Amino acid sequence: MKLSARLRLTATCAATVLVVTACGAGGSDEQNAASGSWSVPQQDPTATLNVVGILDPKADGMDTVVAAFEKEHPTIKVNYQQVPFDNLNSVLDSRITSKTGDPDVFWADQPRVPALAKRGYLQDLTAQFSGLTSGLQEATVKNSSYEGKLWSLPIANSTQVLFYNKDLLAKAGVQGPSMDPNQRITWQQLKTDAQTVQQKGGASTGLLFGQPNRYYQLEPLPVSAGGGIGAAGEGNLAPAVNNDGWVRAMTYYGSLYADKVSPRGIAAEQIDSTFLAGNTAYLVEGNWMVGKLADSKLNWGAALDPVWEGGKPATPNGSWSVGMNPFSKNKDAAAVFMKWLAIDGESGYAKYRSYAELPANAAGLKSYLGSKAFTGSEGGKQAAEVVNYETQNTPVGRVPTVGYIEFEDIIGRAFSDIANGVDPKTALDSAQNQLSTAWQQYK
Repeated sequence: MKLSARLRLTATCAATVLVVTACGAGGSDEQNAASGSWSVPQQDPTATLNVVGILDPKADGMDTVVAAFEKEHPTIKVNYQQVPFDNLNSVLDSRITSKTGDPDVFWADQPRVPALAKRGYLQDLTAQFSGLTSGLQEATVKNSSYEGKLWSLPIANSTQVLFYNKDLLAKAGVQGPSMDPNQRITWQQLKTDAQTVQQKGGASTGLLFGQPNRYYQLEPLPVSAGGGIGAAGEGNLAPAVNNDGWVRAMTYYGSLYADKVSPRGIAAEQIDSTFLAGNTAYLVEGNWMVGKLADSKLNWGAALDPVWEGGKPATPNGSWSVGMNPFSKNKDAAAVFMKWLAIDGESGYAKYRSYAELPANAAGLKSYLGSKAFTGSEGGKQAAEVVNYETQNTPVGRVPTVGYIEFEDIIGRAFSDIANGVDPKTALDSAQNQLSTAWQQYK
């Protein structure tokens, strides 16, 4: 959905600019030539940018972000288009390879950055932006880089929180999960408690995952169970998704659906509203849920993410960056927009979104955790404590590899099969074989 139907204008470029290559890690000569000359201009050009992201303009606040940018930079207009997360890869494949320069800017999931750079889908930002990133969290800049070059600008980070419905737990006589890292609830105990709240507390759903069947959400299960991140070897191009730890973790995951603790068939985009409706006991979700809960009437609490029984705690980190199309005809204007989103002040992305992820911008993060959503209720204060602890002590990054896009697609299908009743070992063996074949192109 576009916020407006403006026609794209030609950017007015600054006279003195820097020349960079489009995709030094793997771009073609044509793509390198397409890079052209561009800079982060001191004076705004006149242009209309086409921007592709995964957030809903209204529900996720992107219309507010765009309006704020256009107010501060009136000569640059933004056509923002939402693309569902699951379709983002195919949309970028189609539109960037068409070489029209549309979109000018797009959302880039940080573990996909190496693959996007290798494919020639990202403009090298090193010369223009590497000296401007000191106000960003170091880990997010690292996650936005590949082979020593900066390929995107981080706008967010993330962690996971275990949210729960206090009223349903109290009705069932179940104590809320501990905030003590030494008494962290196990995944096994969480399932038992969720079933109790269903049986005695009247919950229709025991446990929801914010992003069911997605690697970002489920990575902590096999990691905590001792199975690792799913790949190893040089360049992380040796798949490792069918070892004992992965099989144990995914057997547990499948049992949640088989035993009707978790429901099948709810899209990720509907999960938050399902929990807010008040009939779910527990929700494992990102920190962005706090703002939504703060605006609700739900009596809620927050706790540390679960740990595998006998294992080590693990939480997923990393989030979104913004990248520039190497074929864009509006690179100066795109640079202004990207800098505003990520770097300026507390970052426009964090400042103007009501339910933002953890800001990658350090000043924005301080303001974010000091906001009313985190300070105005007991649940909010618990969530702030969880966020502070998990981001410092338990983060595990997703597989850093040029084969990440294939990995995410293949393992996501395996997760979906397991949730729908396929034997976990069979599904993971199949994923292992598919990954081995898909990654041959990188060896």
